[in-house]
Amino acid sequence: MEGLPLIQLTAGDRTMYHPMQNATLQRGYLFPVWAPVELALTGFIVSKGGNSLRIYSSIRKYGGSLFGLTSKHQVLVNFAGVDRLMSQSFHTLNAEPFQYTLLTRVFGAIGSSELKKKAKDSWRDLLGPVERMFVNETSVAAAIERGNIPEKAASFVTFSTDKERMRHWELSADIRLVRPSLADNRGVVEANLQSLTRDFGACIAIPLLYGQDFLDRYAQVLDDLWKFDNDLFSLMLIGVPTWAPFKIVKEGLAARSRLGKQMEALYRRIDQYQKKEPVDLGADMSDISNTALDRNKIYRRDDWSFRHRGVSDLALLWGQNANTQPTLFWFLAYVYSTPSLLDELRQEIAPYVTMSQRSPPEIISMDLTKLSRDCPRTKACLFETYRLTIDVVSIRYVERPVTIKDGSLRHELEPGTFVSAPHSTSHRDPSVYANPDEFVPDRFLKTNPETGKMSASYGNLKPWGSGAAICKGRTFAEKEIMAAGAAIISLWDIGPAGGSWKLPSMVPGTGVKKPAADMRVLISRRVLN
Repeated sequence: MEGLPLIQLTAGDRTMYHPMQNATLQRGYLFPVWAPVELALTGFIVSKGGNSLRIYSSIRKYGGSLFGLTSKHQVLVNFAGVDRLMSQSFHTLNAEPFQYTLLTRVFGAIGSSELKKKAKDSWRDLLGPVERMFVNETSVAAAIERGNIPEKAASFVTFSTDKERMRHWELSADIRLVRPSLADNRGVVEANLQSLTRDFGACIAIPLLYGQDFLDRYAQVLDDLWKFDNDLFSLMLIGVPTWAPFKIVKEGLAARSRLGKQMEALYRRIDQYQKKEPVDLGADMSDISNTALDRNKIYRRDDWSFRHRGVSDLALLWGQNANTQPTLFWFLAYVYSTPSLLDELRQEIAPYVTMSQRSPPEIISMDLTKLSRDCPRTKACLFETYRLTIDVVSIRYVERPVTIKDGSLRHELEPGTFVSAPHSTSHRDPSVYANPDEFVPDRFLKTNPETGKMSASYGNLKPWGSGAAICKGRTFAEKEIMAAGAAIISLWDIGPAGGSWKLPSMVPGTGVKKPAADMRVLISRRVLN
């Protein structure tokens, strides 16, 4: 683990966030403000080893795989039975207190007995529409198809200097035209790859959930979403007060406020649309997802205010994008910067990405099923990207006494304890992965000895968390990255702006590591032989 992350979450806690079901919430049910710091400190010390680990081990409450100074919070490190432990029912180990903490402390809901009651009545029903969109293979494939990724990828960059002519995802990438695109001249632009790919992915995903009108009408949504994620999220989780006189807090809160108000206004329009009333602003609601429509029916049934509808779905908007889009950047950065790998992947995906013979080339069709099933090297590159960049933690609250069998040790955890399992502590462990700091996708490839067929396997990798709350959005995220990545790889050449590849160092994020600085690259259309 690199750096000292303030907070790391399972993708499941992001994508599938919902308010807590328990209507008898007490202060002790809220995740302690110091626990994210203890979690980060534990990961840092364990990864470094040496005297700091020996000292820390001598003062922790338990031994073995449990690290933590108090009975209020314990960190499970490299515990062999983590899947079995985290699979226990919510009556024993409950994910909802942490999720409620996010709702009230991070996303801005004001806790009350009324909110708790509505959360209790609605929680499981609100989960259903999200699972139907993000879990079901058929639904996910249909959603990705509706995203028109080949068409969007054809305009990954437009070679325009006029912001009115640029695509939405280009606006944050500080694009500089190096050479215009003319009939007899291949155009080149210089751009920030992280900002470009992150916003490209978001412009695919957001309309699939909330419609194109929402993205077009709220032009600042991406800027606000990333400011909230990058600058405010972790500060709120560790209890920094909203009145703190810091610019980063004030601007982050302003972004969160705008996001909440826009989500509230969206749900007013959804409600009007469903009631066949005139829709505010004459907004086009024809492509709103069934997920949003069905969730609003539940909100209306249980008398949620529009403000709370907006806050609850802000968590869903954030969860849909905050892990997946940064991962797309890292995936492309590793693929393009690794010698010979780009040509290998282009050859592998070519049978499933049909290209036109015109100039510039376009994608005529894309077989999403076969991309996912029959491109093991591409998928192995994605798995290796997960390993190097995702910081994933499963967090549970102990409702009933729990006995943990840890080798020859037995630990008794009492109700009221939070248990955090940071799965990424093994991702750079040389005893698990040889040369753990290197990008080696082949480590995830296996060959069937009977058929000789190659496949990509997760093995020991746990990028989605563990147990009952494992990420329900993993199918959607993986297919979106595979499809968007394949489209960009097929259509575009990308090289380093400085003459040689140097990937930026990584800093902690809220689930996926972020580049310490954006990555300047040169982008031009691919010329097919």
